Amino acid sequence: MSSTVISAFFETASRRGRSVCARFKRSGSWHEVSWEETAERVRRTACLIRSIGIRHGERVAVAGATSYEWTVADLGILASGAVCVPIYSSLTLEQTAHILKDCSPKLIFADSGLMGKIGESVSLSGVGATIRPLSSDQYVGECDYRGVDAIVGDLEPRDVATIVYTSGTTGVQKGVVLTHGNLISEVLGAKKAFDFKEDEVGLAFLPLAHVLGRMMQFYNLAQGCITAYAEGIERLAQNYIEVKPHFLCAVPRMLEKVYELIQDHVAGLPGPMRSLFNWAFGVGRERIALVQKHRVVPFQLKIKAALADVLVFGRIRQRLGGRLRAYICGGAPLSEEIARFFCSSGIMILEGWGLTETFAAVTVNRADDFHFGTVGKPLAGAQLGLAADGEVLVRGPLVFKEYLNLPDETKNAFDSDGWFKTGDIGEISRDGFLRLTGRKKEIIITAGGKNISPQMIEGLLSKSPYINHAVVCGDGRKYLTVLITLNRGAVVDYLAERGITAVEGERLSSHPAVLQLVSEHVEEQNRHLASYETIKRFAILDGEFSVEGGELTPTLKVRRDFTTRKYRDAIGSMYR
Repeated sequence: MSSTVISAFFETASRRGRSVCARFKRSGSWHEVSWEETAERVRRTACLIRSIGIRHGERVAVAGATSYEWTVADLGILASGAVCVPIYSSLTLEQTAHILKDCSPKLIFADSGLMGKIGESVSLSGVGATIRPLSSDQYVGECDYRGVDAIVGDLEPRDVATIVYTSGTTGVQKGVVLTHGNLISEVLGAKKAFDFKEDEVGLAFLPLAHVLGRMMQFYNLAQGCITAYAEGIERLAQNYIEVKPHFLCAVPRMLEKVYELIQDHVAGLPGPMRSLFNWAFGVGRERIALVQKHRVVPFQLKIKAALADVLVFGRIRQRLGGRLRAYICGGAPLSEEIARFFCSSGIMILEGWGLTETFAAVTVNRADDFHFGTVGKPLAGAQLGLAADGEVLVRGPLVFKEYLNLPDETKNAFDSDGWFKTGDIGEISRDGFLRLTGRKKEIIITAGGKNISPQMIEGLLSKSPYINHAVVCGDGRKYLTVLITLNRGAVVDYLAERGITAVEGERLSSHPAVLQLVSEHVEEQNRHLASYETIKRFAILDGEFSVEGGELTPTLKVRRDFTTRKYRDAIGSMYR
């Protein structure tokens, strides 16, 4: 058994030879590259890194969008014995400079669109790093393949493999130091949890700077799956059709968008077609409820399910390429309703949970062992525990080594028994499924002393197709309020159905019909809450949250502290 992900890759490449390893699009056409050729490019990249004078344990950064070149650079860095430091392409100049100053890389690979920003960040950080373009053809000189293979063979699980910086939802980004042992234990756990086969296609869409996207990259390389690299969010729908993936990683917001598009399409259908759609999903939900409980599906229900698949579900899956059978989902809470929707249509939602400090998943729902509303059971080798206050604790070989240059924070991250304190609040069912109920650092304590998890309330409010984001406020206050951003397209359609024309650029936040719409939804959700959890006032913001605006992390999670500071005037107005 491989002791590192880089040795696992070379073993797979040797076994798979000239079969297809990756697909990517260039100049409008899809290209294929074999495992054999990929292995050669990885070795040549490793030779380039060694020729520059970089040695074991020194750092090399990678900045760029998800691509085949990113993967080759990542593997080449590991094969050289160096440490890979991913950098999100969406980070600001100052955030990038902070990372460079903190980890001091000697070399940075950057794609063409980021060369200028990386150059400025290097100057700002004062780091003396060489910058090279991100390419899968890195080195043209003599290459000592045996020397590279010897380095790979000498790597030990305790050696540092990568430093991944946290998304900064609760403050300054921290460098999470992960070893080769951390990475391979995660990949081996994923291999036992998933059942994807050699030659099945995984569509790579998430940033490889994020642990979820990168973990699936290593899973594909160890499992022998084909990785197809999406062109980007704007071309994703077309890439589904062209690539015909069997699986892909997604964040909840991406699934919400697909769900909303399908619901909007159904709403525009004639009455009989809408009835057929609703019947099909009723059948699907009935079938999946039995599958979840490991019960036999009656023959009559199987016939209905087959008919529903032909008339409805097959057509939906065809828009997603026709072969999609699973989304691996993480990074934020997913609506139980949306998970049921996709599973009912024949596309499994394998929702999981983990952190940068565990190199992605700690728990995951399996195709043959899942429970809606949970994030699944632990991966092989991972142990779960609960502190007295409900904080989820983790122990096992996938837990990180330390925070770079932060010994006190590293010490405080573990309890006296060596359990990693995740900061998430949850509960574990008798059959081992983890359900998350909140985030410890984000717990709101009202003036009346009530402890409230804002995520649960935000999840209820975000069920509306007219609301993009909801941020609950009220720490130290007498009652709760919420900041809301609108799904402008859905709201404009809502107004049009009522004969109200919304002009392009018009502020909708103060429109009487919109205020009434949001108010009714808030009141409806308040009925599901305890009195001290109810929302007393709301403020609709004119714009949307974005990475560029600072409200969202690169993985589209809300940066609560930043957002509440940015909109403190709007929050304050709700308490006057």
